[in-house]
Amino acid sequence: MPDSALPTFFEQVTAIALLAFRNPRVDLAILETGLGGRLDSTTAANARIVGITSIAFDHEEYLGNTIESIAAEKAAIIRPGVRAVIARQPEPRALGVLLKRCEQVGVTPILADSIVTDGLVLGLRGQHQLDNAALAVGLAELLKAEGFAISDSAILHGLKTARHAARLELIPHKPSFLIDGAHNPAGARSLRDYLDQFAPRRLTLVFGAMRDKQLEQMGEILFPLADTLVLTTIDNPRSASIEMLQTIASRFAKGTVLASESSSEALQIALANTSPEGLICIAGSLYLAGEMRPLILSLSLGES
Repeated sequence: MPDSALPTFFEQVTAIALLAFRNPRVDLAILETGLGGRLDSTTAANARIVGITSIAFDHEEYLGNTIESIAAEKAAIIRPGVRAVIARQPEPRALGVLLKRCEQVGVTPILADSIVTDGLVLGLRGQHQLDNAALAVGLAELLKAEGFAISDSAILHGLKTARHAARLELIPHKPSFLIDGAHNPAGARSLRDYLDQFAPRRLTLVFGAMRDKQLEQMGEILFPLADTLVLTTIDNPRSASIEMLQTIASRFAKGTVLASESSSEALQIALANTSPEGLICIAGSLYLAGEMRPLILSLSLGES
């Protein structure tokens, strides 16, 4: 068998998960697509209910470099006979592609922006989580229609108590830490909106990312906010080099720019350059968040 035909890591894990779900006869499995949807291995599950979150530019090397092409790849999970919930789409062209797909396959979608979210108390930070909450409520209602015993109080409790590591995750310390897995311009914009509204203090930004991401756009959004910007590499062959990040920082950073060759060193640099009343934000990649979060938690636990 040629190497190109070997299943990817994600495909192997998906197959393992589906087998694990089948053996104990799991009543409900929730799967997230890996890349797009049209050729994604999760389509093998033949889901009866599908949800599409807000579509933004990401994985362009696989999904295409227009919002329409990306939306078309994701829209392919909407197949004849499914029930579909579509989140609010900031880009009208993406919504147009999704609605056209629904029309082609005879599916009447639920548009999550018609679901009232006023008064909801969310456990997750960020204004964008209201859109995600509306999508979740729509999916829960469809599951109720399928016979699952999901009460309104359970939905409200779930939204209020939901936690998601590395998604605007605030960790108490002196200085405090905010870990966010923002790895594309849309995620960077959501992070900036949160920082603009809730972080009126001196900010240290630790930033590392994959070199195939939209680094210029992310840098333009986030770098001007930082009083101190700590650039770092990630222990991953796809990591952007310090030189790549410094070139972008030279255009957009307004504060002090420092560099590190590892996430552990970046943490020490950030701590040394941030006052106890300040905030250290980790962003740019989920891989970076994964490396730094255990180090930060050990600091926080040690302090308590």
